[in-house]
Amino acid sequence: MRPAHAALAVATLAACGRQPHWPETADATPSDACAAGAYPDEAMVLQLAHGGRTRRALVWAPPTAGPHDVVVNLHEYRSDPERQAHYSRWVPLARRVNAILVAPDGRAATWNAGGCCGKAAEEGTDDVAFLDAVVAAVEAHGCTSGRVLATGIGNGGMMAEHWAWLSNVPDAVISVGGALQNVPLPDAARPVPVLHYHGENDAFLPADGSLGKALKITRPIADATAAWVSRNGAAPVLPEDDAAMRCARWEGRAPVVSCTVLGMADQWPGGDDAPTPTAHRLARAADDGWAWFQQVAGPQATNL
Repeated sequence: MRPAHAALAVATLAACGRQPHWPETADATPSDACAAGAYPDEAMVLQLAHGGRTRRALVWAPPTAGPHDVVVNLHEYRSDPERQAHYSRWVPLARRVNAILVAPDGRAATWNAGGCCGKAAEEGTDDVAFLDAVVAAVEAHGCTSGRVLATGIGNGGMMAEHWAWLSNVPDAVISVGGALQNVPLPDAARPVPVLHYHGENDAFLPADGSLGKALKITRPIADATAAWVSRNGAAPVLPEDDAAMRCARWEGRAPVVSCTVLGMADQWPGGDDAPTPTAHRLARAADDGWAWFQQVAGPQATNL
């Protein structure tokens, strides 16, 4: 089990009233933690002190037997964890596949993903360490498998890739509409499977890195993809295209997939406002991305 770095406390949400909190101590025995019915079927609040502030995450923990994979789902710029978890349809999927879903809250609803975006970047917030601490806090009490998926959209997609680039915690990344920014290559970098989606008509963060509605020139998707391909020692293989989506692919120490969804804007493929009229095996970023994660993430190793 990864060490816990968080001091947990009861939280109150202004919008939702008082909610159950994630347990403060790892007081469950292995048999208790992994038993069916160990968790309530509702979101709990994980609250921790980090970087001189009290920060929070929502946790949906299934009431079924573990071990559970952990999905960390990061909201877009100026959004919130509750909205992102439901909009992306991760809540019903996590319950169906017996995963723990974690939706952290960014600093002033933003993430410091290496130069972008908003107050988190302006203040130099260490969101990599924060997300590491969130996962450690979940693993301190939950019956987890040891496998962590980082996913998000927009600024949250950037953060998912940034986190996976600099931390040893995420085992794979599913990023929508927000690519890796400028970060140094870690020594002896481990390979990380990456699945990236981008809308052909994304005007918020255009794929070519040009000035968009975010009012910031960001790294082009092609450059970010090339960085992952280099890190993973991957080589191009046959693409997977259909009438609605084009997916370039590389295989090596870990796979890299970059999909362009034709006609789509800055939306979540398969989300509430972006139905995908295609039979492509990766059409839905949550459901189909989960199937991809199961193929690439490696075996489970229960953390207790």
